[in-house]
Amino acid sequence: MTEPATLPSPRVATLRKIIHPLTGEGLDQGLVLWFPGPHSFTGEDCCELHVHGGLAVIAALLAALSTLPGYQPAQPGDFTKRAFYHGKLDLTSVEGLGDLIHAETEAQRRQALQQMSGSLAHLYNGWRRTLLQCRAGLEAYIDFSEDENIEEGVVADIEAKILKLIEDLECHLLDERRGERLRSGVHLAILGRPNVGKSSFLNTLTRQPTAIVSPIPGTTRDVVETSLDLGGYPVVVSDTAGLRETKDSVEAEGVRRALARAHCADIAVIILDALEILSQVKKVDFDWNKFLINYFKEIGIYDCESDNLPDGALLQWMQKKNYVTLINKIDLIECEQDRHMLVRVLKDSCLLLSLKTQEGFGSALQKLTDLCACMCEVGTAENPTLTTARHRTHISACLKALKYVICPQSESARTEDVTGSVRISNIFELQTETLHHQSPFSGKGMKVLEDSSRDISNNVSSVEIIDGESLSLLHSEETMVVAAHYLHRAATSLGHITGHITTEDVLDHIFSSFCIGK
Repeated sequence: MTEPATLPSPRVATLRKIIHPLTGEGLDQGLVLWFPGPHSFTGEDCCELHVHGGLAVIAALLAALSTLPGYQPAQPGDFTKRAFYHGKLDLTSVEGLGDLIHAETEAQRRQALQQMSGSLAHLYNGWRRTLLQCRAGLEAYIDFSEDENIEEGVVADIEAKILKLIEDLECHLLDERRGERLRSGVHLAILGRPNVGKSSFLNTLTRQPTAIVSPIPGTTRDVVETSLDLGGYPVVVSDTAGLRETKDSVEAEGVRRALARAHCADIAVIILDALEILSQVKKVDFDWNKFLINYFKEIGIYDCESDNLPDGALLQWMQKKNYVTLINKIDLIECEQDRHMLVRVLKDSCLLLSLKTQEGFGSALQKLTDLCACMCEVGTAENPTLTTARHRTHISACLKALKYVICPQSESARTEDVTGSVRISNIFELQTETLHHQSPFSGKGMKVLEDSSRDISNNVSSVEIIDGESLSLLHSEETMVVAAHYLHRAATSLGHITGHITTEDVLDHIFSSFCIGK
């Protein structure tokens, strides 16, 4: 399709005349870039045509390309999928690339770029290699321990590695979903009574009339939601209906939706009226914490008869104090003495501002930005954070399998499902035939399995227990084969994350979010 018909130098932009492959008609003059495999994005031979962007030019080029043998228009994610199949990217890097394409804030861009560069793949592949080494060592011990060719202490070394891996996995999961929240956005709900300035606060945040502002109470009757970039962090802000008892059925539905949004928010902005607060502060026995508790009760966010709030009764943002209390309309307080009193009493508890004059809004914005920074975490190349629920599911399955190897009688091992299909408590009901297909055991190992499965299947409690604690599967020759099987499951769970083991439906779901041509 070019004139001359010779290949240009690899990775060098070359000006060529582009012609129709059948008629020889000139179509355009542009740059041609040639990337011979495997040194290309997909790992295959690739050619790029940089042409003028007129509709007629593009249509003529596509028509000419369609005459070539094997021509097929690219579907969303086709090029990235080819790169995955040729080993240029693993699934975590593919997801990172997709996140980079859709990144809307600086923090999202940094997290996506880090993941695309392989930080998660390096971590998960390292864990998987450790599991494969443990499994190989255990199977060697099962088959050859009597031949004196196995070093002493090999089982103890395997157990130490598994314990260290359990610790690392638990630490990795205890991230409070910071990476996932950064990927999808922090959910912020604006709450309060009618006419305290909730819609005005939303409009000030977005710098446009996103919500209707009116002096008539109950103007906002549905959740008004918008996304914004707050200091580089993605935030989904919800303006809600004023919380009060009402006989208006439409407004009552708005209140119900507001309370529902309050229950699923990551951060809450509680807005109060300055004149109302001033009347409370002037009371001799005023206590801010008690007042706030009663306020939460009155507007329906918290429903409890006791003034002492047990953690279990609190919403998540209450428990972790991920909320900002704003006293709005301080411009209506004309007496300087009253203003100073408010500042003196409440300076450590909340922020005073006027959305009309913008006084104090900068401090409120900074406080919200700091909260978002605490709730989102980009991580580092050495210590990356989880970014998707898919990763969390497989890592949790890996962790449960390893915990079963170490402590088969633990509560989590007895009641939780490792793979989603076989309960751990029924491990000894696994048929020998199944393990013949799933694990490459042979010789002595297979003989132990056949004997132990026959003896143990009728008595799960035969796992040895000393001083009330069960020994790990590694402490008994009869159960070592079962331990190796669960090490295989754990490694398989990690393999699902990076794509060493995957299914077409997972791939279709991941690549469907890519744009055409990527």
